[in-house]
Amino acid sequence: MDIRTDRGAGIQVIARAAAVLRALGDHPGGLSLAEIAGRIGLARSTVQRIVQALEVEGFVEARGPQGGFQLGPMLPRLVYRRQIDIVSSTRQHLEMLGAELGETTALCTLTGDQVTALDRCIAERVLRVAFPLGTIPFPAQDLAPGLVMLAQLSPEALTLAMGTPTPPRALTQRLAQVRASGRAEDSIDDCRGFSVALRSLFGLYALCVIVPQPRAQGREERIFAALERCRDELERKFGQAGSEPAPGQAGARAPG
Repeated sequence: MDIRTDRGAGIQVIARAAAVLRALGDHPGGLSLAEIAGRIGLARSTVQRIVQALEVEGFVEARGPQGGFQLGPMLPRLVYRRQIDIVSSTRQHLEMLGAELGETTALCTLTGDQVTALDRCIAERVLRVAFPLGTIPFPAQDLAPGLVMLAQLSPEALTLAMGTPTPPRALTQRLAQVRASGRAEDSIDDCRGFSVALRSLFGLYALCVIVPQPRAQGREERIFAALERCRDELERKFGQAGSEPAPGQAGARAPG
């Protein structure tokens, strides 16, 4: 047996299976074998063999009485397992961001109208910002991470998150500004917070830098630029998805 030939054939099979999954992913309502074949440029018989193998593993399932196939339950399960590990997957990036700026950094998520800190890297400086993991005791709309995540929600999801049918006009206007810039700031007690949204296939999160007031002045652009670079690296790593998580999105939980 020619090992190189065998390896090449294996790679081709994987590439073709990936093409089938991408085609189905682009059409949530499902596709027939002929439609899949037409979209990825393979013979129908070849597509049928690939789909049958993927169906056995749970990556593809029959669409029902109408015929055709759609993505199966195994993919969401894998995505869920990967999401649980979001904290460890972003940890190195938070550390690098903190080292670059010399400030405390954090990864947050949105739960209803509150912000939860999933992870943080506290700056090793005499004057620094330190806070516990878990729910932050301020309304989401008063915090930079809350603003960047709320700004990503549809009107319906925002209403559900805020628990009110009509969010205040001032909040709606501020969220529109945040949505346009992609940036948000807050100022609470002696600290200033800076944040950008992280939109991944695993959910909507916020990256934050929290700075003592005396060190924040004049550094705003540098801080936001560093946050945006970190966000771009993570979105390339995880894959970027549309926004709008469920207001109580299931995802990684802050360690107890």
